[in-house]
Amino acid sequence: MKQKLFLITYIAFLSNVLVAQDQDQNTKKLLIEGYVQAQYQKFFVSDTVGGYTKYLADFSGGKFVNRFTTNRFTVRRGRLNIKHIGENHKAVFSIDISERGIGIKDLYLDYTEPFINSITFTAGVFNRPFGREIDLSSSVRETPERSRIVQTLFPNERDLGFGVKFQMPEEKFLSFLNFKAALVNGNGTAYETDNYKDGIARIGIDFNKPEQKIKFSLGFSIYRGAISHIYEPVDTVSSNATTKYYIYSFENVTDTTERTKMGFVLDSAATKATGTMGGKVKRTYQGVDAELSVKSPFGKLTIRGEYIWGTQPAEVAYKDVEQEYIIHNGMNTYSPTGPFIGVSWPMYDQPQPYNPVSVGPVNKFHHTFIRKFNGGYLYFIQELFETKHQVVFKYDWYDPNSEVEGKEISYDEDLYLNDPTYVKPYLSVADVKFETFGVGFNYFVNDNIKVCLYYEHVQNEIVDIKPYAGDIRLGRMPAPGFNKDIKDDVFTLRFQYKF
Repeated sequence: MKQKLFLITYIAFLSNVLVAQDQDQNTKKLLIEGYVQAQYQKFFVSDTVGGYTKYLADFSGGKFVNRFTTNRFTVRRGRLNIKHIGENHKAVFSIDISERGIGIKDLYLDYTEPFINSITFTAGVFNRPFGREIDLSSSVRETPERSRIVQTLFPNERDLGFGVKFQMPEEKFLSFLNFKAALVNGNGTAYETDNYKDGIARIGIDFNKPEQKIKFSLGFSIYRGAISHIYEPVDTVSSNATTKYYIYSFENVTDTTERTKMGFVLDSAATKATGTMGGKVKRTYQGVDAELSVKSPFGKLTIRGEYIWGTQPAEVAYKDVEQEYIIHNGMNTYSPTGPFIGVSWPMYDQPQPYNPVSVGPVNKFHHTFIRKFNGGYLYFIQELFETKHQVVFKYDWYDPNSEVEGKEISYDEDLYLNDPTYVKPYLSVADVKFETFGVGFNYFVNDNIKVCLYYEHVQNEIVDIKPYAGDIRLGRMPAPGFNKDIKDDVFTLRFQYKF
């Protein structure tokens, strides 16, 4: 830790020296900027549930440390950006510092061709070119965090790869048109774990010149990627027979008593086709985003929205997916680089042939559950006359399984474990839809300081899954069943200093 702090201090000192040298030469090649966000949060959660439950509060800046923690002081972001800018090139180095540690955010270089000055090539770690909210910096965004669906599909916002952007200079023809595309690992800022690369693209139009009283933008985005599912078709010893992991698709399921419902069905053909080296399971997203701002005597009003839909594969790193603990806490709909998985896909089993003497603890590979989803957000931002005050209303939702709703999402432990005629649908709390209603107030003290008050009212879909008591001694935390609306609102008071 001391070495990291020394490195940061040294970089800052060196940068100041270089900036001074550049200014002496009437140039400005090196810029240092950043911001600090210090905040207090109150988590309004039931004592019987506990703050550690992974479906609660995680989208308001990260889950609380444990079920006994319902309020906290934290540095949400401590961002330091260093940019070296040339005539048609740029390099960006950005880190984030907080009590949770130090991490890399941006690390990329840009080069703009000198002929028409409209095509820029990017390489390194940079924002995924999808939608509007990803590219909206946390220092200028009107709400403390991005929407639940954006955090779910695009954790950390960034990925590692190569990108290209087309944007004509402002005074040129077609300057309102822009296009971004990238080829990335698809594993966020983590290590690459398979041979598949993901393609992302967004095409947009922007009518937002500074002198305009009415500004408008519209964009359409696509994401085409894949994850690797590993299936071992041959067991070397009988004790290894339970290591086969499967692909499940969502469709109608019917048991021997003619009970029919929607659920997850084992896709044997797709599973076996993946083979020992892993096979491709597609993830596809589409999105439409728009923004309108209007200046009036009452102040500027901005309306911003985005709708995203597609197909999302999610892993379940457990063998017995019908167990109650797994139904409540082991299933998810997060992107392969989501907040609870890390650098996980693919997760490898022990080497073959199996030898328990030479093989220590291992990471199991996974079942893969495939769902169709939709979600989005809508902002209303009103600046109050010509003052430094701003009022914000925001609605966002994420439906991780758009093919089933309400009481159709059920879990009956007795049927699962004791009725051999019952075909398990494997529906879980991972299929529950969430809606968030946010209201906030921003006060811009000066060009550097902003104060934000924001309250989030979170509503979950009412489903037929009862609460789970858990067993803390075994590390199995309690979880809500979402057979009612869970009390899980969050209040945030944030102070930001930007330089």
